[in-house]
Amino acid sequence: MFGWDIHNSQSDRIKLFSFLLAVFLIIGFAASFVFRSSHDTTSKTVERGSDQTVESPPDQSGNKETNQNKTTSSEEENKYDQSEHFTEEELEESQDIAVAFTESFHAYSADEPNAYLEKSRPLMTAALYKKKSGDNRREPIGRSYLTVKETDVTPVVNKSTSAIRWNVMVTGEAKSPDGTGTETEDWYVVSVRHEEGEWKVEDVRVNVSN
Repeated sequence: MFGWDIHNSQSDRIKLFSFLLAVFLIIGFAASFVFRSSHDTTSKTVERGSDQTVESPPDQSGNKETNQNKTTSSEEENKYDQSEHFTEEELEESQDIAVAFTESFHAYSADEPNAYLEKSRPLMTAALYKKKSGDNRREPIGRSYLTVKETDVTPVVNKSTSAIRWNVMVTGEAKSPDGTGTETEDWYVVSVRHEEGEWKVEDVRVNVSN
């Protein structure tokens, strides 16, 4: 090999040993370099991966649920808004009837206990008049005479598409037969329906929760 006589020449054997040692050293350094390069590359890849934050896709379910709740709530509110079912003119006309009816229906005199009903009759349906005729209204002594000073209308929630309802508050005065007077406040829930071309009161409730 390479003209060396390794069997008879000691110097040639030394040369061969040196050559093999050099080859092994070169191979060792080369392997070490390759290993380090591979390790560094892997470490950098892992570090880069750990530095990156993976963002999950935005959760749309919460937004959808919120929007759905808002829509449902809005629908429920609109369902009870009378302006959704009646025109502004109808609301105004029915409110005027409700107030006029309440004023005549509230006024009372023990001397003429049925006068209030006859005064209110033109503003109510025949069915309501018949019903109230059988009530035989009698007020307590302290309310033997009732008069109206002022009326005020407050909003009502109502989902009916055929009748309009109004809360009418009446402030007035009550007197007993001896002339003793007290301030009064009464609440009327009045239902008004369009019947035979005009608005008529079809039902009335006094001092009850709406």
